[in-house]
Amino acid sequence: MLELYNALNGSHYENPDSLIINTLENAVYMKMKNDVSFIIESNMCLYKHQSSYCPNMPLRGFFYFSDLYKKLLKDIDLSVGKRIKIPAPNYIVFYNGKERDEEEFTEK
Repeated sequence: MLELYNALNGSHYENPDSLIINTLENAVYMKMKNDVSFIIESNMCLYKHQSSYCPNMPLRGFFYFSDLYKKLLKDIDLSVGKRIKIPAPNYIVFYNGKERDEEEFTEK
């Protein structure tokens, strides 16, 4: 995971202990599964592999992050009078299917 994060972000982290793995076990939504999630510094990274076309990946990511934040903040009182800092979401989908989103490639 650390090598992948470094490759995608141009960083040079070497200590695997700087990762906090928070992949949701058995997280399945409408036949969807959370692949890999971790926190590094102030980023919550979610990497998803997809071999079939799905135009709803942004919405699926939203649901995954919602549950990841619920898990992260489960013991924190959200009604406190101060701002609660959370890691920024970083969502990447690796797609290796052949189908394309024709809307993306149509001139408007």
